[in-house]
This record gives sequence, C-alpha cells and structure tokens, in this order.
Amino acid sequence: MIEAPMICEYCETEIPIGLSVCPACRKPQSAPGQTDRRALWFVLIVVVMFGIAVAEHHLVFSH
Repeated sequence: MIEAPMICEYCETEIPIGLSVCPACRKPQSAPGQTDRRALWFVLIVVVMFGIAVAEHHLVFSH
C-alpha cells in the first residue's frame, strides 16, 4: 500500500512522508487519527453525562 503525503493543516503545503513538521511554515502537524480520537472521547463523555443526568432526573421525580 502506497502512503499518500500529508497536507499541512495551516498552509496546505504537501508534506513529504515521514515528516511531522511542515517544511514551508514549520508548524507541527497532528498525528493522523489524533483528532478523531479526541472527538470520540468528547462524544463518549457527553453521552455518559447525559445518561447520568437522565438517571438522576428519573430518581428525583419518580417518588
């Protein structure tokens, strides 16, 4: 499988495979999948908090 070069998040310059810093603007790039993992954790935390709120509401108003 051939790996495609990354595109800089900031200046949209093509970044050669193996580099984690853009050669044009010198800004570090996030690792592939890192932002996806953050979004997944955020959604998971929101769902858990919503579940706790619903359970607490049910306990308070069921009596």
